[in-house]
Amino acid sequence: MARATAIMELAFLCLASGSQAEDGGSVFRFFDRFCLSRGPDYQRTVAIAETNRWLPLPTEMLVGLVPLANLEPVEGWAVSGNGLPQQMILEISKHTLNGKSVHACTMVAFGTDSIEFEKAFFQRTDGEAIQQVHSATHVHKLYDLELSGRSGLVTLTVPAESNGADNLMASSIAEAEWEN
Repeated sequence: MARATAIMELAFLCLASGSQAEDGGSVFRFFDRFCLSRGPDYQRTVAIAETNRWLPLPTEMLVGLVPLANLEPVEGWAVSGNGLPQQMILEISKHTLNGKSVHACTMVAFGTDSIEFEKAFFQRTDGEAIQQVHSATHVHKLYDLELSGRSGLVTLTVPAESNGADNLMASSIAEAEWEN
């Protein structure tokens, strides 16, 4: 978690300097659209990124954001414009977990109201908290829920104390969908 925190801090300095705070609800809608409502989907997300010409990020930066080991491919972008909330990072990856193919989607947002983000998360989902890990600066939360008919997990890393302009990281993890 310390590595992801350091990467978030670096990304914040590089991407979000001078930006204004974004409401957590609009940031959650972005996370919901790309990572939650249909579950993470590697091919779909890569196609959307290419269509929208999002700025690709180096693999070295993305590895610290990936929520699972056994990484296969990983792609990520700095996302902004076209009515999206302020600039964010979106990462999508494939993994093998217990012999099954899973996809993971991670969003990093800067200057966001993390309390509003969590409220929107609970209005949209019935996520059941299964773990919370507290550090001096952050709380890492793990939820079990169904993602588009698939069993999945969501992780949220939020500040220990929100100031309304927080950096947060949210990930969804679910078994890969099989195309017919």
